Amino acid sequence: MSFKKVEEEDLVKNTRKTVYTYEVDMIVSVFAEDEDSAREKLDQEGGFVSSREVALKDAVSLYHPKDHVDNK
Repeated sequence: MSFKKVEEEDLVKNTRKTVYTYEVDMIVSVFAEDEDSAREKLDQEGGFVSSREVALKDAVSLYHPKDHVDNK
């Protein structure tokens, strides 16, 4: 599973977007020889999802310079 910083997302820089924030509870199984190997494999490759619950927590529109209206 990989995560990246919002600043690395090219679409955020170039177009209007909304950021959706979710709470995700998951049960993931990983086949490995020991716990250290399992954690490493989970971080690098992921695992088998046997249960997943998703709840929307927030949605925020991002500011885009073209949308700015100057009310002077």
